[in-house]
Amino acid sequence: MLCGLLLLVVGSIQAQSLVDPGVDPPEPWLKYKVTVTAANSTACNVSGTGQYVTGTNVTISSSAKSTDYTFSYWTKNGVRIDQPATFTYTIDSENVAFVAYYTYTPEDPADPVIINQHRLYLVSSPEGACSFNRTSGAKVDYDTYVSLNAYASQGYVFRGWYNGETKVSDVISFSYLMPNENTTLTTRFVYDPADPDDPSSPDGANPQTHPTGDANEDGSVDVTDAVAVINAYLTNDTSGINVSLADVNKDGVIDITDAVAIINLYLNAN
Repeated sequence: MLCGLLLLVVGSIQAQSLVDPGVDPPEPWLKYKVTVTAANSTACNVSGTGQYVTGTNVTISSSAKSTDYTFSYWTKNGVRIDQPATFTYTIDSENVAFVAYYTYTPEDPADPVIINQHRLYLVSSPEGACSFNRTSGAKVDYDTYVSLNAYASQGYVFRGWYNGETKVSDVISFSYLMPNENTTLTTRFVYDPADPDDPSSPDGANPQTHPTGDANEDGSVDVTDAVAVINAYLTNDTSGINVSLADVNKDGVIDITDAVAIINLYLNAN
């Protein structure tokens, strides 16, 4: 009995000798308070407030309530810290208070966009002489270019685009700068087979007696016709050729493709 009592006393003395009397024993489950607030509550939302044990990773987060506010910085216990709007904080042995600061940076309101739109009417003379690449009367923005193309009906020769009596273009396909008003453009054509006064047919000769590709109407398709077409294309002046005969591929445009086609006609015939 006495021996057991002695052992108990000795063990107690040894256990006490292992504890530093000047240090409090650790408290691993002690929680520390984290407070997350906004310097301006109308600027942003925040999260992360709570009580956590040492070593816990806590997400401290803020987000702007509108595009008028931009994140600036955080403070921790009143001291500015270099952290983004959202970051991770590991709990230490202290209570902390984080404050999010945002800057008011509203964007300048965009200037109102005023678009002046007007109707562009397309008419052929005579009626039915062509079709167009766009709907007549469709709206076009003022001071913008619109691509226009007329597709000649069979037997008709293009003579130009007109705004009233003013000639706008002598090219069947062109870009038109829309004025600040409703506008009507007229394409003028002549009918080849039935009109002996057609300027494309000198001395009243029927242009249909000339073969396709005979741009200069000399009765044969050769290199001179191709040259005439190239010149008309480069100068945008078709007055020196028969447009109907020069437009070999019938796409409504006089260009290099037609000149190449004329040369091919010439080579195949010889």
